[in-house]
Amino acid sequence: MSLRNRDPAPLIYCVIALVMTWPLARVAGSRLASDLGDPAFNCWVLAWTSGQILRALRGDFSALANFWNGNIFYPEPLTLAYSEHLVAQSIQILPVYALTGNILLSYNLLFIATFALSGYAVYLLVRDLTGEPWAAFLAGLAFAYAPYRLGQFSHLQVLTSYWMPLVLVGLRRYFVTGRRRALAGGATALVMQNLSCGYYLLFLSPFVAAYCLYEMTQRRLLRNPRVWMSLGLAAAALALATWPFVHPYLKVREQSGLGVRSSGEIAMFSADTHAFGTIAPNSRTLAEPLSGYPKPEGEGFVGLTILTFALGGLGVGIVRTVRALPWSTMRDWQVIAIAGAGIIFAASFTIVLWFFVYGQLTLPIGGEWVIYRNVTRPLRFAFGSFLIFVGLSAWVKRRTSDISVTAFGFFAVALVAAGFFALGPRIETLGRDLGAGPYTWLLDFVPGFDGLRVPARFLMLVALFLSVLAGLGAAALLRMRLRAIAIGIIAAGMLGILVEAWAVPIGTNQPVIPDEAFYSPEPPAAGRRVNPIYRVVRQLPESTVLIEFPFGEQAYEILAVFYAGQHRQPLVNGYSGFFPRSYTDRVHALHDISIDPARAVAALRASGATHALVHEGAYKEGRGKEISAWLRSLGAKEVTANGTDRLFAIR
Repeated sequence: MSLRNRDPAPLIYCVIALVMTWPLARVAGSRLASDLGDPAFNCWVLAWTSGQILRALRGDFSALANFWNGNIFYPEPLTLAYSEHLVAQSIQILPVYALTGNILLSYNLLFIATFALSGYAVYLLVRDLTGEPWAAFLAGLAFAYAPYRLGQFSHLQVLTSYWMPLVLVGLRRYFVTGRRRALAGGATALVMQNLSCGYYLLFLSPFVAAYCLYEMTQRRLLRNPRVWMSLGLAAAALALATWPFVHPYLKVREQSGLGVRSSGEIAMFSADTHAFGTIAPNSRTLAEPLSGYPKPEGEGFVGLTILTFALGGLGVGIVRTVRALPWSTMRDWQVIAIAGAGIIFAASFTIVLWFFVYGQLTLPIGGEWVIYRNVTRPLRFAFGSFLIFVGLSAWVKRRTSDISVTAFGFFAVALVAAGFFALGPRIETLGRDLGAGPYTWLLDFVPGFDGLRVPARFLMLVALFLSVLAGLGAAALLRMRLRAIAIGIIAAGMLGILVEAWAVPIGTNQPVIPDEAFYSPEPPAAGRRVNPIYRVVRQLPESTVLIEFPFGEQAYEILAVFYAGQHRQPLVNGYSGFFPRSYTDRVHALHDISIDPARAVAALRASGATHALVHEGAYKEGRGKEISAWLRSLGAKEVTANGTDRLFAIR
């Protein structure tokens, strides 16, 4: 293929990503995107997993045997399984990390790439569905810069969503062409998505299965043994590739009891219905008018421009679906049943939306005004009538040969389903309980969902399905007579999407504020700016076990974990999605040694630490020197110092 014929879309998406994340590209090797909480922790994850892979590639296969035994929370095993393992991301940045050793650069490149790759992946999907590059490009921007992403800047694993549309691309091409190579590509993309984010492993899988059934029903392949065999082999290969990265989490859950979230925690991180009118505060254009109902990870505003195009796609799709029904050959009862189910669905769904906005429904009954505050019954009516409508429609169409080229029905239904799942087990409007939501089905019947605390992350799937529908709306616009005007409207829509997602300049090195008894720590560093004490620690014998003070103070624990990815010695400190009991017990004893000195001594001895690094400058009122004096009183010997940081040998 000549250069002239190459698709410029990937390059354009890359340029836009650099602009939309500015000034990160300029400081990628020295500062960290967003804040110094989860991003710094994820740097440790990437450094640990990449380091183990590199050691194995150099011939040290023991690195794979100890892959899950991350060097935090010593002496606990399988500590990598306390949070996301980010294996897929580690593979992606392996060349950069191997050449530079700069984990900040590696992380920031991944961060920027999530936007470019998400855009291009949806571009490929919608171009396949519509054959319209302009519509596909708008859809790619809609997914890459969905406003939901603004609130997820500190969660690399959530931003890594570009494998999802690639899964659908592979599956679609398989069902269209019958080529198993396309199916293998879709399965590979699903493996990579599973290894990128544990949430999506569970959230995406039901939709992938539903898409396969949708395509098989549309194309009358449900009785085709060759298709079933191919899908079965792909599923087996998928399970085989994913299982080694699931088993350690089950083992941790079984051995330590970690891995189950409380109902209160799940409710806290479920989206409120007003999440769809709430945008993250780092938005430069809409933060003030769309402050909505702030809630942890509950900013689900979908974007006015994206919604406009998606509603166009929905409208066109509904009209085409209704027109495709064989009305002339249908019996009267079939027409009445389908029309009745459609009317009941429209009415009950409208009532559900009213509940979602106002939190209650007031009706005049028997001469009195009655207030209803539970949405469960109209939700069941909407769900039941929808099933009847779809079932009857599919039944009467069974003899026609029409196939939905755009798979509109799947994306429309998937959008609504993902939106409801994001609301969690109890649907709330402005914090007011409206009743049980569909997410309870997942908690009750699908293993693993009780280990996930953030149902609101279904909002990324909402963004995906909405972006596809926006692409369908743009494609419908392009098929009108005045194509030049349509292209102009779409170009304006692209600009509107970027304006609504504008967060430039994005924040970097935003600090985690420690307790008032401590000063804020210095941000993490890479290369020559790393504290030379950590280089000394790296050269210590393999029997070394390090403990750092302050102990148990989150801002400093995250930094201790970050540097553990560089020195790679076992560390008593830790930070992760779960915390083992042995660590929390030590925090009670060592966070403030003056409360119970005898207990502090016992905890230090029991930790197995051979060396202690004291950041004296972290403590206010000279308390850091008291920690050093306490260690000396226990027989510790100073090994080296750098400024107010002192390394002691305590055994």
